[in-house]
Amino acid sequence: MRNYLLTIKAQRRAEVFSVGRILFLILTVQAAYCQIELAPIWRTPPPNTSFKKEMPNARTSAALTPMLLPFWDDFSLNKFDGQRNTAYPNDTLWEYSQRVWVNDHMGINPPSIYVATFDGYDSLGKPYAKNDILAKGFADRLTSRPLRMDLVAQANRKNVFMSFFYQYQGNGEPPDQGDVLYLYFKDKDGIWNEVWRKENDGTLDKTKFDTVRLKFDDKYFHPKFQFRFQNFGRLSGPYDTWNVDYVYVSNGSLLYQPPTPIELPYKDFPDRAISASASSLFVDFQSIPVKHFQLSPASLTQKPHFTITNRRKDQIFNRQNPSSQGFGYSSSVKITRTVFNGSNIQNIQLTSNEKTDKILFYNEPLVFEVTSLPTTELNSIDTAVRKMVFDFKFSIVPGDNTPKKFDGSQDDGDFDTVAYKRIDFRRNDTTRATYILDDYYAYDDGTAEYGARINGIGTQLAYEFNLKTPDPDILIAFDYYFPPFGDESTQSVQFHVLGALTGQETDYLYRRNTQIKRSTNNVFVRENLASPVTVQGKFYIGWRLLSNALIPVGLDRSFDSGSKMFFNSSGDWIQNKDLKGSLMIRPVFIRKGQAPPPVAVADEPVAALYPNPNTGIFYLPIAAEQISIVDVTGRPVSTSVEEDQEQKKVSADIPMGIYVVRYFDGKWRSTKMLVKP
Repeated sequence: MRNYLLTIKAQRRAEVFSVGRILFLILTVQAAYCQIELAPIWRTPPPNTSFKKEMPNARTSAALTPMLLPFWDDFSLNKFDGQRNTAYPNDTLWEYSQRVWVNDHMGINPPSIYVATFDGYDSLGKPYAKNDILAKGFADRLTSRPLRMDLVAQANRKNVFMSFFYQYQGNGEPPDQGDVLYLYFKDKDGIWNEVWRKENDGTLDKTKFDTVRLKFDDKYFHPKFQFRFQNFGRLSGPYDTWNVDYVYVSNGSLLYQPPTPIELPYKDFPDRAISASASSLFVDFQSIPVKHFQLSPASLTQKPHFTITNRRKDQIFNRQNPSSQGFGYSSSVKITRTVFNGSNIQNIQLTSNEKTDKILFYNEPLVFEVTSLPTTELNSIDTAVRKMVFDFKFSIVPGDNTPKKFDGSQDDGDFDTVAYKRIDFRRNDTTRATYILDDYYAYDDGTAEYGARINGIGTQLAYEFNLKTPDPDILIAFDYYFPPFGDESTQSVQFHVLGALTGQETDYLYRRNTQIKRSTNNVFVRENLASPVTVQGKFYIGWRLLSNALIPVGLDRSFDSGSKMFFNSSGDWIQNKDLKGSLMIRPVFIRKGQAPPPVAVADEPVAALYPNPNTGIFYLPIAAEQISIVDVTGRPVSTSVEEDQEQKKVSADIPMGIYVVRYFDGKWRSTKMLVKP
């Protein structure tokens, strides 16, 4: 008995100590402004590499023989995985290229569709500094293949220049003042010399790509010249981002010989490029349940569009003839139908010679709308089809490699075969997109660049969806992606489905405490509802935090549904206005003709007490019994308990302070700390 009493006293002292620590954390969190915030996550490297540790297979300058000029890379020639926007720079042009991330969504209005992003992640998608969130230093590095500058004729060396585009922040996290993007040149003695830097001085515009052009000193005309980009900033994740694009080193040849060369430095490239990915084929969503789409295909289909730019400054387009402002494009579609007894694949070739009615000015984006669509396949989906996948390939045909003939003919192009020898400007004339009809709605494209999180015990998140059918339907599950971000501890949340955001208990259609499952590689986890929920029109999916743990959900920055996000930390739902992107949460509906899934077996119950802090009125799980409250000295507090919906409502007339709440649900005993501010 004596040992038992000593154990109880030690436990009570430990509880009081823990209460103090929890109070400090709670008050710290509550003092901050609660909202939906951008959060770092571990980036998933492309699976086309077999790295066991950082860059063991990266090509070095010894493995890459020096190449002839000119050098050009707009990062459109890369090894992409199945997700169109994840890649490394091409390893035949760059050494140690795996540190830098190539993507099609971190740049805002880039010169061409893909950019190279510099931040604080290494080649494995992990922070350079894992244990010090404030550590700063040199992070990503991108070094060119050796270049044979020595082969440039002496008379042409004064004409050789390097140009590139850079952007501060873009769709990433802004560099702090003092963070720097550097460019170095390697001289004939093997010394790396800083030749350019851009420091965040507080005046940079995150929406613009600026151009840099540099000449070369004599010491750089040697057989193994290289250049290197490197950023200085935070080393603990995807912070302090810079984007680089359209890197070019000329060969010293003057454009258009004969008869009259253009004076240097020139800004012209015979390149019309796709600069932004295609928009969605479906209205409002990236994916729609096939049975909802079948009800009204025409009203739920829209014409995808993408953005093109003109890199040629002295011409309105790619021809001398001003009346030839348009160009053709082609579109190929691979359609996969999945039915209950198998699948079949069909390829469709769509072509068009559409003309744009706008002049394509230099460096000004032009939105091009696709009008040729597989309308027959979209409008006549068989009722047995349970899934359809549309893989689109869009290609513009602007004649980027049409040689200049100098005869004024209709087919006289603007490609100089001497100045741009071995460069193919058609590399950036194609973009791909995948559109899916299945059993779920999705705003996201399936790839998370960042995470989004809410903070504080009791804080709630709600993500709005609106059915594309006037009829009610049965929600049986939802898919989510909680990526790793550093804290891999076991955590639980209270998932919920709401029919409205009025702040009333009747808004909740479903609630369940569940231990979350983290995954990698953008793999969704399906949360089956313990009991299916009927929804109609507008509804919301989200969760309530049961602890102070930071639990970011995947955030796709390619498409913005930020206005559909809401948070609640004090009883009122507030619409998100700051965070841009789409949460990786997808409601799943019962398929046509299919039986509902079996009712899920509840996991080990999770102690839940919310809201917390509170005024003395709070809620516990419906199974809670033997409920007691004591203050920090161990004295009991009088309480009243009543059932409210599927939970217990507990009321206690208590002064400001810290309390311990205990209860038993028939199998598990739980202890929670309560704070009344």
